[in-house]
Amino acid sequence: MKNRYALLPVLALLPLATQAQLAIPAGSTLSVSSGGTVAVVGNVQNAGTLSNLGTVQLTGSLSSSGSISGATGLLKLTGTTTQPLNVSSLLPSLEILNPLGAVLDGPLQVRQLLLSGGPLRLGAHTLISTVGGTITGIDASAGRFLITDGTGMMQRSVGTAATLFPVGVSATRYAPATLTRSSGQDLYALRAAPGALSGGSNGTPLTQDAVALHWELTPPDAVPFTLSVQWNQADELSGFNRNQSALGRWTGSSYGPTEVFGNAGGSGSGPYSRTVSGLTAAGPYVVLDQQAPLPVELTRFEARRPTGQARVLLSWATASELHNAGFEVQRQDAGQTTFRRVGFVAGRGTTSTATEYTFSDPNDFRGLSYYRLRQLDQDGTETFTEVRTVSGLGSGSAFSLAAYPNPVAPQATLTLEAAGPVPTGLQLAFYAADGRLVRQLHWPAAAAQVKLPTPGLPQGTYWLRYHAPDGTKGTLPLVVGE
Repeated sequence: MKNRYALLPVLALLPLATQAQLAIPAGSTLSVSSGGTVAVVGNVQNAGTLSNLGTVQLTGSLSSSGSISGATGLLKLTGTTTQPLNVSSLLPSLEILNPLGAVLDGPLQVRQLLLSGGPLRLGAHTLISTVGGTITGIDASAGRFLITDGTGMMQRSVGTAATLFPVGVSATRYAPATLTRSSGQDLYALRAAPGALSGGSNGTPLTQDAVALHWELTPPDAVPFTLSVQWNQADELSGFNRNQSALGRWTGSSYGPTEVFGNAGGSGSGPYSRTVSGLTAAGPYVVLDQQAPLPVELTRFEARRPTGQARVLLSWATASELHNAGFEVQRQDAGQTTFRRVGFVAGRGTTSTATEYTFSDPNDFRGLSYYRLRQLDQDGTETFTEVRTVSGLGSGSAFSLAAYPNPVAPQATLTLEAAGPVPTGLQLAFYAADGRLVRQLHWPAAAAQVKLPTPGLPQGTYWLRYHAPDGTKGTLPLVVGE
């Protein structure tokens, strides 16, 4: 074996040197001179140094934990079965001539990628196209593009010129995206994946009124960018209206349109596209129409105790629902450490129509009670709402205040409701979390409720403290925010 490694540099000087297998051990160097070619009918293993100024072509796998140098060196894949790649160092130039392509067995950095004959499958690994790098030979009809068939993403430097991410979810489903940055240049990561899913990156696939794809996107910062996505007619689900479509982004609980619904780009049998500027957030992104049944989108959740009554009234609303089994109402009283189920309200399954829900919970507890909803999908997926706080039931002349909704939106109205007789001269004071007094008011005589607009209150946590000359006093936590 030692003589074999000594021979390799000599063979590489010839126009063509053929090897059945090639192994470069640690501490050894194989040099391929300019114009030279080493053809390997089998696998290449490199634990040493491959100094390549010519061409190395192989029909098997490439596994390289060593270094690969040579700015003009070309690696050609010419096999007839999918060729695995696991390379720890930068590949200056990679050409895939194999019709079945190559698959990553580890992350790969490449400067020039030539898809002359087949695709590159990313699987669970990242492909980094270096700054100034190129990808050529792309042909959607021939299946020559990057197939993001796992969690692996394509990383590429994006500047103020449109930059193509030539990705697809299979050899027959090309779904590229183009990114343009408003200023500067930085590295973006993107992949296409099958299905418009109810949970963004996971969940149940939508079955109608959408494109059966989603695009995972990770921007490096908050600089605005333009995103254009493309799909084929075969990827459109039942009922999808591309003339009333929009690019939507997963917000953590639902999809929100990023643009006005309208005509998609493209004509005839496609491909089609949507383009949106001014984006700053990560994906997933999907293409929906106005009738798309979205994941359960809760628009309101309130809990309050009607004055003097031993019950708490909960109400909530959804804008749309997808595979919604229903809502479990949960309660925790002051001094307890866990929530318990107090009721269940069935959902509407799948609907794009707004729906109102109510639930009345018998509650004569005299301290604070905390409520939340546990939303359940038909597949068992659960989502919890934020917690709402309700004051306890007063006894005799006892007095307490409840505030709802809590949290309250920055541009909404907060309702304060009294339980028990309101003491004369009741005063209210709002304090920020740092102790600053931000607002004061007097409770109107004979009023059971006070409406308090929140514009002018910055988002954050506040404390509402109330007191009266008769010694009545108390404190409520409030949150102003989305």
